[in-house]
Amino acid sequence: MTHAFPAPHHSHPDRPGFGPAPAHHAELEKLLDLDALFGAPVLAQATDEASHAMITEPRTIVDLGAGTGTGTVALAHRFPGARIHSIDASVGMLDRLREAARDAGVAANVEAHLADLDDDWIADLPDGIDLAWAALSLHHVGDPARLLRQVFDALRPGGALVVIEMTGETTYEPADLDTERSRLGERVVNTLAERGYPVVADWTRALESAGFAPIARSEATLTASTDTPDGARYLGLQLGFNRTLLGDGLEPDDLAALDDAITRLRAGRATISVASGRVIWVAARPVVAE
Repeated sequence: MTHAFPAPHHSHPDRPGFGPAPAHHAELEKLLDLDALFGAPVLAQATDEASHAMITEPRTIVDLGAGTGTGTVALAHRFPGARIHSIDASVGMLDRLREAARDAGVAANVEAHLADLDDDWIADLPDGIDLAWAALSLHHVGDPARLLRQVFDALRPGGALVVIEMTGETTYEPADLDTERSRLGERVVNTLAERGYPVVADWTRALESAGFAPIARSEATLTASTDTPDGARYLGLQLGFNRTLLGDGLEPDDLAALDDAITRLRAGRATISVASGRVIWVAARPVVAE
């Protein structure tokens, strides 16, 4: 799973969402690692749906925009007989990916590739891909239609592509972020949405245009809370990134309350939970071209 936070939105009439991936950042990597922990049920749902869509067990898998290795590790566990080719344009991300694969005991099944998805990323890959995976990465690509055609052509007939994106539906409990500012969490989410965060995209038509059929769409939810130390760290990092993105976009009293909530989260003195929506597309390459 690639750069879930932060990713700026730019309006392009020819596609549903776009934003360049952020630069290598240690705090972002920590957040993505925790996103892997709390996003495990989402990944399990996506890998199960992918397994049902394919006609054979995959032997060759490509993780497009692999980030710190969240999807790579999940795929390696779910499909232990497969070789995972993990592609990312960041050296730092791939270093973390290799470390994650070693820690998970799947390094022998993983091959990292430093490549940009807008360039010739497919050149070093073997022929005949069984499963392609693009989790929170497709909206970073400059020409998604081109990438989807490349993936379609690279897949074996009966193979599948999984795309995961955020829905933009995020809710916090309590709604005041454990402050006395009523519905503060809602104002944070709405203000970020006005600025294009997170990037959201509906890829159904683009997948159809690339030739995929059938295309299944489902939804899932990532949840985290301060009930655990990891949950508190996740919320502190997530709201910290949100605070940076907000700048002065809220009233001073709201910003002061948000700063206080983040400080108390990091000190283990706040009680907050978050639910963040995800969309999963599983698109197959037809066995017989239509």
